[in-house]
Amino acid sequence: MADETADQERRGFLKWLTAGFLALWAPAAGIMTASFLKPPEHGPRVGERMIRAGTLSSLAIGESRFVRHGLEPIFVVRLADQQVMAVSAVCTHMQCILHWNRDNSTFLCPCHDGVFDKTGNVLSGPPKKPLRQYSAEIRSDEIVVFT
Repeated sequence: MADETADQERRGFLKWLTAGFLALWAPAAGIMTASFLKPPEHGPRVGERMIRAGTLSSLAIGESRFVRHGLEPIFVVRLADQQVMAVSAVCTHMQCILHWNRDNSTFLCPCHDGVFDKTGNVLSGPPKKPLRQYSAEIRSDEIVVFT
C-alpha cells in the first residue's frame, strides 16, 4: 500500500514537472514561429547591395557627392531637405567619368561635352540615353544607395 502511494506521488510529481516544462517551452516556440513567418524589415532587396554614401547633414541642398563604388561610381544629389537621388557617374556615350557643375546643377562629360541634368536626363551632346538611376533613401542622417 505504501509503495502504491509513493508511485502515485512520483507520477503526480512527474506530471507536474512535465506540464511546467511544456508551459515554459510553448510560448518560446510560438515566438520563434512568429519571428520566422514575419517578413524582413527595410533591408536590401534580394540581389541588391547597400552603399553608405555619407551623411545628409554634410550635403547641402542642390549639391552632389561623388561616391566610389567598384567599376561604376555614383553621384548622390540632394534635391530637397529630405530627398536624395543617386545616378551613375559614368557617361552613357563613351563611359567617361562625369563632373558635377555646381553653377547650373548639371553633370558634364569631359570627353565629348555631354550634359545631363541633376536627375540624369540628357540635356545636350552625343549621349542618347539618360544616366542610370539608383534607389536611395535616408536612414537617420545617413544616405544609403541600393545597387
